[in-house]
Amino acid sequence: MRIDDDLKYFEEPEFKDILAKYEAAREAGTPMYMGADELTDVAEYYSLVMHDEDRASEAIELALEIHPSAVDPQVFLARRFMMQGDLDKAQEICNAIEEQANREVLFLHAELMLRRGNEKEAFSFLDQRIEEIDEDRDFFIYDSAYIFVDYHLYDLALTLANKLAEMAPDWYKTWQLQADVNLGLGNNRVALDYIEKMLDVDPFDVENWNWRAEAYSALGTYEKAFESTEYALAIEPHNERALQLKAWVLMQQGNTSEAHHLYQRLEEMNPDCESHWLYDSYCLLDAEQVEQSRALIERAMELADGNSVDQQAIYEQYAQVLSRMGDANGALRQLDLAESCHEDSEWDERMLRARVYAENGDMTSFDQEVERQMNLYPDKDIRIYYQAALILFDYGYYERTFCSLEHFGTDERPEDLQAAGLELFSYLAYSALEIGHNDEALYYLRKSIDAGDAHLQELFAEKFPNVRVDELYDYVYYQLNGRWPE
Repeated sequence: MRIDDDLKYFEEPEFKDILAKYEAAREAGTPMYMGADELTDVAEYYSLVMHDEDRASEAIELALEIHPSAVDPQVFLARRFMMQGDLDKAQEICNAIEEQANREVLFLHAELMLRRGNEKEAFSFLDQRIEEIDEDRDFFIYDSAYIFVDYHLYDLALTLANKLAEMAPDWYKTWQLQADVNLGLGNNRVALDYIEKMLDVDPFDVENWNWRAEAYSALGTYEKAFESTEYALAIEPHNERALQLKAWVLMQQGNTSEAHHLYQRLEEMNPDCESHWLYDSYCLLDAEQVEQSRALIERAMELADGNSVDQQAIYEQYAQVLSRMGDANGALRQLDLAESCHEDSEWDERMLRARVYAENGDMTSFDQEVERQMNLYPDKDIRIYYQAALILFDYGYYERTFCSLEHFGTDERPEDLQAAGLELFSYLAYSALEIGHNDEALYYLRKSIDAGDAHLQELFAEKFPNVRVDELYDYVYYQLNGRWPE
């Protein structure tokens, strides 16, 4: 079962009555009798919602005392050992449960297999159980798939989601599972088809609006993503996920000031969430509030304690802040830590080390880093060369940018230029203008306009605000020559 479903159950009157009964008896110190499932629900509430493991232990110990052979409290206890990393003890408890055919026991066996890295074994185990059961098979498939979703094994989850779609194509939970899995796989347009179906059935479901925002944000359709967050917040104004998504979309649209205000609100709502402080640090760095940005990223570092799902991003942001403050060595140490968070051997087009060197004026190290990357990824040499030129541009090394890109533009492999897009000429034009090469600036500006470079207007927006691309050549010509072109 999805954790969200558990959390929703804790808000229902039925559970609130159970919790009130338990807490009243506990406070009065009177003996109580409750069902094993009820006491397990109380333990899960204390663990998942209140994060109070002592009170969770009290409830589960009472459940085992009253119902020593009941499945639910034993599964809870086994999962607790599993989450603590004691897989052998968890397996021992799991194996000792009498009702081995119980669905929760089956799910526990599968999850223990996943914890040991036996993904295919876990899938085969559950897939075989699916073929053996007749009652509530649809629910069993749904819950089985979510075990793999929880471990980000979306390919395996998709196989089960498709199996469920064959069995129950018009079931709401089928659409929900398909949306969730396809979002995880990055199949955002497929996910949107299912999300829209769910919204047609229930237009007041905040989670579906949030999913819609995630999908459109991933597709870069920020207007629709923003619209989705507005609908979500109209239904539930203090929904944390909707606020997170709205702030993220604002950041992508360049509105970091408004995003900062939302992150401040999120920091008050959930001060222990390191991601809020991380993203707020982005906003303040963008606003050149470097000291404040550093305070926020250090808060994120403290909360994460090296174990965040955003740990790599935290190290990288800290590196950016330190680099901006002139601490190149400190920035490079943070990048070392960031690289230790993953084993990806793919080339990172951000070239963060090269950026640190360029920002701090160490061009010898910059050149060495570019050469190192070209040696490491010889199949990406053209792209690395181009990206290095753009980094030089970002930090105002216009003469070097111009020389690099002009050489790049005369490369003997024109097919490789496609990897650079059509931005080559606009950067050449801007750089030439900055270093006083006026004829070259006009030449490359014309080529850029003719090529339909979509990036051109953004590059020249500050120099020539509100000037259309098709008029830009004329305005630059007038600035350089004091007359309009004939």
